[in-house]
Amino acid sequence: MNPRSRRQKQESDSPLDALRIERTKLTQDELAMRCGIPRATYQRWISGKTEARLTMSQVKSLCRELGIERVEDLPDDFGPPNRS
Repeated sequence: MNPRSRRQKQESDSPLDALRIERTKLTQDELAMRCGIPRATYQRWISGKTEARLTMSQVKSLCRELGIERVEDLPDDFGPPNRS
């Protein structure tokens, strides 16, 4: 990824990815790696293709990396809202 594209404003329909963009300077790959989540799995979660099933270690890592103090502040669903 070139530095210019990284500086462009990012947006996401995924509550989890929106938190990543808002609270960190990490890429999807970097956040996933730091939390012990395979990149493809993270991408399936935020696209809504699969439901997240995290280990306790992954929950703790996500909270730490996103600056979340209470697990209740993590979104219930990581994918975009259902569009009817």
